[in-house]
Amino acid sequence: MSSIHIEESKLNTKAVTSLLLGILSIVCLIFAPLGLPLGIAGLLLGISGWKEIKRLNEDGRKLAVSGIVCSLIGTTLPLLIAVIGYLAYTNTSL
Repeated sequence: MSSIHIEESKLNTKAVTSLLLGILSIVCLIFAPLGLPLGIAGLLLGISGWKEIKRLNEDGRKLAVSGIVCSLIGTTLPLLIAVIGYLAYTNTSL
């Protein structure tokens, strides 16, 4: 009898975690102190997972890229809203 060996491809957990944190950082956009660290953590995990996927030939490259994009959105939007809010608050002379 011949044995059949099926190679399982492993999904990178850092990529999945990055996507989850990136989505949570966008959802928590209203609470800037909460969304900003989630976005930064998701960004770091996404970059780390992307490098790990290349090195170990794992699955999840699209998840890592999606996590990086969502984390960038979740990181830059609170900063942009804070700057716009500050400028609107300080420029009240009519």
